[in-house]
Amino acid sequence: MTIFDHAGGHHSPHSAGSPEGLANESNLQITQRALRRYAALKAVSILLGVYVAVWTFAPEGTFGTTGGLVGPTGYIVDDASSQNAGDGVIYAGGSYPRAIAASDALQMACLGITRVSAFFMYPSLVVVFATKFRASMQLVLSSSFSPFAYDDLHQLHVFTGWVVILDGVVHTAFHVVRWADQGNLRLLIDHRSGISGLVCVACVLLIGLPMGIEALRSRIGYEARKVLHYLFVAFCVSMAFHAPLSAIPNGGFAPIVFPCLIIWWALDALYCSFFMTERIDTSTFRVLPAGTGAHLTMTISLRFQRSCPADGGYCYVNFPWINRWQWHAYCLFENPADPAEREVYIQNLGDWSGDVLEALRRDTRRPVWVQGPFSRPYDTAMESDNQILVASGIGITPAISIMRKHQNTRRSSLIWAVRDPHMLEFFVKHGEFPRRGWNMVFYTGKQALYVGDTNEVVTSSGALVHIIRARPNLHDLIPNIIYSIESGEHVPEAFAFGNKSDAIARLQEKLSELDELNLTSQQKMTELVKSSNDLGFLFTDLMREIAKDDDASKINAKYDNEESKKEEDGVQMLHLLQSHKSTNHISADAAPSGTTSAKARAALRTVESGMNSWREEFEGNGFKPWKEDSAEAREYVNLLDREKVLSTWGALYCGGQGPLTDALKKTTNEFSISLAMESFKW
Repeated sequence: MTIFDHAGGHHSPHSAGSPEGLANESNLQITQRALRRYAALKAVSILLGVYVAVWTFAPEGTFGTTGGLVGPTGYIVDDASSQNAGDGVIYAGGSYPRAIAASDALQMACLGITRVSAFFMYPSLVVVFATKFRASMQLVLSSSFSPFAYDDLHQLHVFTGWVVILDGVVHTAFHVVRWADQGNLRLLIDHRSGISGLVCVACVLLIGLPMGIEALRSRIGYEARKVLHYLFVAFCVSMAFHAPLSAIPNGGFAPIVFPCLIIWWALDALYCSFFMTERIDTSTFRVLPAGTGAHLTMTISLRFQRSCPADGGYCYVNFPWINRWQWHAYCLFENPADPAEREVYIQNLGDWSGDVLEALRRDTRRPVWVQGPFSRPYDTAMESDNQILVASGIGITPAISIMRKHQNTRRSSLIWAVRDPHMLEFFVKHGEFPRRGWNMVFYTGKQALYVGDTNEVVTSSGALVHIIRARPNLHDLIPNIIYSIESGEHVPEAFAFGNKSDAIARLQEKLSELDELNLTSQQKMTELVKSSNDLGFLFTDLMREIAKDDDASKINAKYDNEESKKEEDGVQMLHLLQSHKSTNHISADAAPSGTTSAKARAALRTVESGMNSWREEFEGNGFKPWKEDSAEAREYVNLLDREKVLSTWGALYCGGQGPLTDALKKTTNEFSISLAMESFKW
């Protein structure tokens, strides 16, 4: 059975129950998912916490000279030296005094919390660094070890970062409480554990809080926050001196762990710089109207092509003519007409991207440096037969790659929320949308769209893109999508309108009418584009159909070229359309007067009637996931077998954080659908 047999609804539901039972099952699964998240990391952290607790609170000599610190009094003090006892230090397995003395119950409790929190934090300290070792992580994700790796390394980085922040604050606070109870606060400034600890906690707060707290992130620029991240070097150096090496195995691991992390980071960065970075001299920039964004096209090396993940991945770009020091991450998507080309969409978000668009101003060619490619969470899309791709704004880029790569092997449905009309136009024109899935664009902007009031656009592949002028309601959308496909009653391809040849004939008749008017070629082109949009097709797609694959790239290049060449380019495109007309229809010169006009008008009426009939039929009887009441669909989906059917569904999200992501998490949890997320919350 193929995956599309499954999508056609040949499975029978096996798990039934009352709504209350289903709700309880869903809540239980949500709890189980939360507990399973990073379960291995949590388990190792707990084991290390137990380990140090045993070594600390066992009686003296239990594990040798360093294992077991509790003396005959039941506390951890140097009974042989009143000076050491007063200073709050002991000698345990070495010649360096350690500030871990505790002479009463409060101090013992504080010491237990500090030591357990320190060892609990060790795995997160290693992982928070390793997740940003790009070359190393790419090697793991490209190997047979990838099934054992976490999908979203950035989310893991954020999670472990918060563990380090919270654990570090707790660790420091209880050290201070213990030393204050002893009257030894001077240890903060005259003992190496105190001095290094203050440096470490300061670095952790400066690194983490500007990234993790919205109020700070919105006030501190990305570049400043990125520079603060390099304080990890000072953090690692301080940690290397935090405890003596002689304390092993009862502590003392920091002098080994953190120098190794610094060396690992340096080698990884050098590998990326020398073996994963290349200069591209002939990159093409095309500026979108109103300066809202730019489209970068670059021809990449064979090494880059072979390394690209299935979802297109992402790369870091550097524009030396803007700033030689700044590298920024961008999603990649492949040019369907040329596998050697990768494309990047740069949205104007201020700061660096604003400087880029200010420097460009018009279409141009500039040299760029590119580093990568690297995998991203969207690469897990191949694990699901049915994919629900949710995106907001510029987050559409990885979805475009996924839809193109998997259009013949998976069923993908798109839910895209966007408010920039120029971005919408760009991706509808350049994206390769699937015919076997729902392509729904939720436009929330206020400006008029290039398609006017049209609600459906037919792309070059015959895919239908629905433009909905509202915000997406995932609570209804997701069960409706699943129901439409699993039931087999409302599969998306059943509603496609594909009469492209008739649309071309209509366009040719429109050109004949325009030839009788005193218009420039550019004015004619403008009218033809409007006519194409009215028919539900993109003008460039119809021209590509005429020119076939050999001339498609030329058409796009001509139509997007500089203003000074548009008139000449328009003449050539009009000639191409007229030539197609003269070889497929009766020419005006060869036919009696009025014959061509009559036939053309008949063709016009046929096309308009067909398109209008299709639109009326779809509006009246077509299944629309964004409008349908989800009660029936929700009941149907809840009765589907969660292990055999719903397990073949997966949702992926890319974009900013907000109500959309909250609704997506809630809905996917409700139906036990896997979810991979990548946010732009940087």
